[in-house]
Amino acid sequence: MWKVDLLDRFLLCLCVWREARGESARGKQMVAQVVLNRVADARWPNTIRDVIVQPKQFSAFNATDPNAILFPHHDQGWQDCVEAVDTVLLSQSPITTANHYHVEGLLPHWKDDAKLVDQHGHHVFYAL
Repeated sequence: MWKVDLLDRFLLCLCVWREARGESARGKQMVAQVVLNRVADARWPNTIRDVIVQPKQFSAFNATDPNAILFPHHDQGWQDCVEAVDTVLLSQSPITTANHYHVEGLLPHWKDDAKLVDQHGHHVFYAL
């Protein structure tokens, strides 16, 4: 179980909304877990906010991405993202070991099929 402040929770929800709002509850949870897995890994910053806003890590927070200026309205899509994040934050164990993902069809330079751990919805997840 994670204890996070209100800002970190909001940023994690916003990250999930921007990155995975069209995915299932499980897909949203996996994206949230990737952020938390990075927080727990010494290779990344040790706070949710610093992991999320680290340059060129989550495309929806890059200035050139159209999602970077979008904010959710209080609709079901936002509520679904909040519920997915809360599920992951309250979980006793991680739902995935992944610390990277990309949308299917992309070929990021870091892609390593030997490290593939899951594919859910339109996202492919890796533990690198």
